[in-house]
Amino acid sequence: MVKTIDINNHFTELDRSILEGENAYSDYFNYIKNCLETLLNSFDELSTQSSLEVKVLKLFSQKFLNNIEALRLKYAYDTTNSMLVDLTESGFPNFMEFKKLNDDIAKKDSELAKLPPKDSLKQSILDHLIRKKTDPVKLLNQLSKSSYYIRLQWSNLFTEFTPGNLELLNQHTDEHKTRTYFYSWASYDSVTNKPFIYTMVFDNPLIAKEPASDVNKNPEFVETIKRLTHNSSPLKVIASDIDNAYENIMPKVLKRIEIGPIFGKYSRDKHDYTILLRKHFSEDQYIMPYKTEVVFSTGEKRTKSFLSKGELRQIFHVDESNKECMDRMISDMHSYMITSHDVLQYLNDTDPEMLKGLAAPVYVYDE
Repeated sequence: MVKTIDINNHFTELDRSILEGENAYSDYFNYIKNCLETLLNSFDELSTQSSLEVKVLKLFSQKFLNNIEALRLKYAYDTTNSMLVDLTESGFPNFMEFKKLNDDIAKKDSELAKLPPKDSLKQSILDHLIRKKTDPVKLLNQLSKSSYYIRLQWSNLFTEFTPGNLELLNQHTDEHKTRTYFYSWASYDSVTNKPFIYTMVFDNPLIAKEPASDVNKNPEFVETIKRLTHNSSPLKVIASDIDNAYENIMPKVLKRIEIGPIFGKYSRDKHDYTILLRKHFSEDQYIMPYKTEVVFSTGEKRTKSFLSKGELRQIFHVDESNKECMDRMISDMHSYMITSHDVLQYLNDTDPEMLKGLAAPVYVYDE
């Protein structure tokens, strides 16, 4: 059962829904966990990405799954509040839940200091059960709270902005000792309530007498990427912004992977997938699409300047022969789908157009 609440800012009522019912959130967490584990399993078969990119997809997807497990523990003890869920072309928790995770990480040490040690809590629970043969509700809540805060570690979670790893792909022998790097990061979108994963291949020529020209020694690099990452912006705009931010960082390939939405039992939108599932299938069936967008450089041009020869800037290709690519300002895109065998068979028989344009065969999950 779903109850909606008043909202502020840009969120609609269904973007910040409260689930009602004795096991509503337990069922929801199990549902999301199952969908994310299926997504993880699908990457090896569905994805056209390289092995390095698949590794990144798995890493960030696992971190997102860690978030879901953390939120499960949080709302097991925090019974005075209810988690907000986006039921409109998302299916994931509302962005504000990720803001709260950040706040909880900041106060983790002080909260744990107020609680008995975890082993002591377990022993107290056992003693209570033996002596009184009733559920020690207060102790169980304390254990959940302790487990929640212990789980909160920046390195294990998918936060508003989640930096990845900088990996050296190649070290060239040109005069600037140019290095080619691969960098990844992820971001949870505050508008659509969906996770986005980014990968970028870029050249990094070194500038003599400037140690920070080596991106591996530049402490501001990650903050710059964070500042310039806007999930709603066309990919060419983000790539150009990164290119313009530095004289010596030259993006060659920028890719964005959009995970979801999950269309199924928690969908309350009017999307074709939601309508199809509601009309013809049971609540346990779902459709989970995800897509990748890419923009790549086809060369360089020198900016004109009255006082100097100007700086080199990348020329990013937009496929103008493809309307969707042109609208999105990207070079290419790929779409994927995860669903059940029954849904796939129905689509094949009644509406094969829905399956056109997929980059790989539909991944069928185990029902």
